[in-house]
Amino acid sequence: MFLPVSLSHDEVVNWLTSSYTAVNLENIRNAFLVSLSTRQLELRSALGSFAVAKNFPTHAYYGDKYCCTICGGFKHPKRPFDLSRFSFERYKWGGVRHELPEYAAFDLEQFVKLDPVEPTGQDLDLMRKIIEIIRQSKPETRPRDLEKKLLVVLKSNKAEREILLEILAYCGILQPSEHSGYYQSFPHYFERVIPPVNKIDWTYPLCWWRGLDGVNEDALEYYFPELI
Repeated sequence: MFLPVSLSHDEVVNWLTSSYTAVNLENIRNAFLVSLSTRQLELRSALGSFAVAKNFPTHAYYGDKYCCTICGGFKHPKRPFDLSRFSFERYKWGGVRHELPEYAAFDLEQFVKLDPVEPTGQDLDLMRKIIEIIRQSKPETRPRDLEKKLLVVLKSNKAEREILLEILAYCGILQPSEHSGYYQSFPHYFERVIPPVNKIDWTYPLCWWRGLDGVNEDALEYYFPELI
C-alpha cells in the first residue's frame, strides 16, 4: 500500500524523466521475458512504461484550460494520484495505463527496486512463438484474433494477453502502418485517434493494427536482439 500523492503536471513530467533515466533496458527486457513463463506480471509491466517514456518530451504544460495537448495531463496545480491502485494494476495485469505519464513513472520507479532476473531458454522460446504467431497472421487479423491465438502458447488469462499485446504495440513491435506509435516518436495526446466505432477494447496504437502490418522488425531488434 502507498500513501496517495498530489502532483502538478510539471512534477509528473519530471518524475517520469527521472524514473526513465534510472532504468536499464536489458534488465527490463529480461524481466519481460521471465514473466512469460512465471506470470510475475510486475516484471512485465515495465517494458510498456519504458516504451512510452522512450521519446517522452520534457515539457511545461501546453494546452487549453482542460489538459496538456502533449501528454494529456490536467492543468490543476496539484492532482491526487492513487499509487496503491497503480501497484495493484501492476501486479494483477502487468499494468493497465502505461500511456499515462504518472503510471509509467511509478512503474519504472518500482521496477528498479526489484532484483534483476535472467530469462531461460523456455522464456526465449515462448517469445519466439509469440512473434511467429504475429508473423503468420492473415492480413485481416485483428488484435482480438491475435489475443485468442496466444492462448495456444502462453499460460494466461484474457486480460493478461490483452495487456501483453498493448505493451508490444507501445514498443512498436505491433505497429500500424498509418498511425504513428511510440517507437520513433511520442504521439501527442490528441493525435492518438481511436477508430470511430461504439466499443474499443484496445488502446492506441494497437486499436489500428491489422495482420497486414505484421511485425516491425526494427523495433523487435531494438527490444529483443536475441530473437533476431
